[in-house]
Amino acid sequence: MNPSKAILVTGATGLVGRALCVELRRRGHTVRTLSRSRGDVRWDVDAGTLDAGAMEGIDAVVHLAGEPVAQRWSKDRRARILRSRVDSAKLLVNAILQQAQRPDFICASGINYYGYNCGGPVDESRPSGEGFLAEVCRQWEGAAQPLASAGVRTVFTRIGLVLSGEGGALAKMLPAFKLGLGGRLGRGTQLMSWIALSDLVQILCRCVEDTSLSGPINAVAPEAVTNAEFTKAFGRVLRRPTICSVPCSVVNLLFSEMGRETLLANVGAVPERLQAAGFEWQQPDLEGCLRKCIQ
Repeated sequence: MNPSKAILVTGATGLVGRALCVELRRRGHTVRTLSRSRGDVRWDVDAGTLDAGAMEGIDAVVHLAGEPVAQRWSKDRRARILRSRVDSAKLLVNAILQQAQRPDFICASGINYYGYNCGGPVDESRPSGEGFLAEVCRQWEGAAQPLASAGVRTVFTRIGLVLSGEGGALAKMLPAFKLGLGGRLGRGTQLMSWIALSDLVQILCRCVEDTSLSGPINAVAPEAVTNAEFTKAFGRVLRRPTICSVPCSVVNLLFSEMGRETLLANVGAVPERLQAAGFEWQQPDLEGCLRKCIQ
C-alpha cells in the first residue's frame, strides 16, 4: 500500500484530469485542484500569479493544463498553445523552488516531442524532432529543467493519442464512423501511438507513487498501429464499412499545419521505460480498447 500523498493537479477539469483525480482519491491520496476560477487553489497564468501557500504540504504536482491543440493554428492560437504550457510550467516551477520541502513534478508532454514524421520504433532516448509541436514540447519540458538541476524529481509523460468513450479524439471520430463514412487519412501507413485513458491514469498514478521514476516516459500502449489498421479496427467494432479515405491534400487544405503534425503524423513511440519498470497495461490491444470505449 502506497503512503497517502497530497497532490496538486492542474487541468483537473479536462478528460485526463477528471479521471486522474478520481483515481488518486480512490487510492487514498488528497487531491487539490488548481485552476483560474473553480479550483481549490487559484492561479492566473497570463498575470503570472499563484495563490500564496499553493505548494504548502504538497508532495507532488501533476501539470496537465494547456490550450487545446486540435484547432486550426493561426499565429495567435500557436502563441496561446505555447504560452499556456510553458508559462504555466514556469509559474509552478518557480513556486516549487521556493519551498523548503519541494514536491515532485509530473508534467504532461507529448510524443510530438520526437517530431511528426519519425516512424518507429521511437523510445525515450530519441532526440527531439521537427515541427511546431516538437518545439512546444521542448520548451514545455525545458521550463522544468531548473527543478531537475536542483535535484527535484521531475517526470515528463510523453502522451500519445488518448482513447476514451467519455470524450477526446474518439468522440470526434465516432459520428462519421457510425455513418459508415470513416476511413483512412492520407496513405494510412503513418504510425499512431495510442493509450487507453484508464491506462494513462494508471501511468500517472505510478509516476506519482514510484519515486524511482524520473525523466521522460512514453505514455503509450506497447504497440503502435498504422492509421489503416486503426481505421479497420474501429470499423469492425462498429460493424460499419471503412471504404472512405481522406487524401493528404484535403487534410492539408482543411487543417494545414495542424493536420500534418497530428492527423498525418507518423510517430511509432514505444514505452521502453514503463516496460522496464514492469508496468502492466489493462488495455494493450487496440480493438479491445475500442470495444470498451463504445460499449
